[in-house]
Amino acid sequence: MNSTYLSIDDIIKNVSFLVNIFDGIRIVDPLKKKVYYSFLNSKEIIDEKDYCYDFWNQGKICSNCISIRTIIEDKTFVKVEYTGEKLYLVTSTPFYTDSGKIVVELLKDSTDAGLIEDIKNLTSQNIYDKVNELNELVVKDGLTGLYNRRFVDERLPVDILRASLNTMPVSIIMADIDFFKKVNDTYGHIAGDETLKFFASIIQSNIRKDDWAARYGGEEFLICLKNTDKNEAYEIAERIRKSIESSTIIYKDKEIKITSSFGVYTFEGNYENYLDVIEKTDQKLYEAKKKRNQVMA
Repeated sequence: MNSTYLSIDDIIKNVSFLVNIFDGIRIVDPLKKKVYYSFLNSKEIIDEKDYCYDFWNQGKICSNCISIRTIIEDKTFVKVEYTGEKLYLVTSTPFYTDSGKIVVELLKDSTDAGLIEDIKNLTSQNIYDKVNELNELVVKDGLTGLYNRRFVDERLPVDILRASLNTMPVSIIMADIDFFKKVNDTYGHIAGDETLKFFASIIQSNIRKDDWAARYGGEEFLICLKNTDKNEAYEIAERIRKSIESSTIIYKDKEIKITSSFGVYTFEGNYENYLDVIEKTDQKLYEAKKKRNQVMA
């Protein structure tokens, strides 16, 4: 490690000037779930027994951990989170130290900032639901209801890292509607939108609760299948392909028939950059699109 990097103690000293700006400051290693420093409400709180996610009082690892994304992508991320008592706007930013990369989390009490209307009269569950809605607004595709490209860029690196640490396979499927331009040209763009929504619904109905799907761009979709090997992923893609092929979309008394092509790539072993994983999956999709209505793995 470069000797010019600061120690964690140096980082703690350097962020101390922020205590008058933010309501909370935490220095964490989200991969080890370790808290190095915690300052909240004018008090320094350090408990070696605490995991970094204990602060949020949900009894589990954060499903939308922006600090892991910060470590992986070396970028700053922002989210809204709730402790059960207070609503915080959380900014997560990376720092390099002489012992590795860590994350500084800056917390701003936003309970009374109007992010959630009438928050004092809501139950905790209502607030958690609202928080999820706020965080999902920026990662959902407005047309199909699936996740969007931003979600892929934020979530896929985390899922690949977890799979690598737990030595489990992760399979990625990329799907493309064949000759989609012809649908738009023949039936109009509203019919094209209905086709995209239908396609998304077929994908969603064929994946498990812990899996996720996103509209990656235009008529292209990406599916992430956790703990799924190549053969099982191929079967899922083939099931979706057959379902699309055998279906008919009804739009203004007109019948629209489509087919689709799929590329499948399975990550196993050492960590891979998520962009490399997408590129390898996209190459399989490219091979499938040469013949159309195919699955290539």
